[in-house]
Amino acid sequence: MTIIKIAADGKYLAQCRKCGTWVEVFPENCTAEIFFEVLQASFHCCSLRQSATFTIEKDTVDFH
Repeated sequence: MTIIKIAADGKYLAQCRKCGTWVEVFPENCTAEIFFEVLQASFHCCSLRQSATFTIEKDTVDFH
């Protein structure tokens, strides 16, 4: 599992599983949930294709 974090400046970061470098990623909406926003990003580091999933609690409930 990829280690992730959201920086104070709003950047989405994922850590390479091989070298430990933090890479800025640009996630896209993956699934729609009522209480959470699920974002997924793919990135390359150390010649590996890796992915990162971010789950963020929504400020408001989304009833569509």
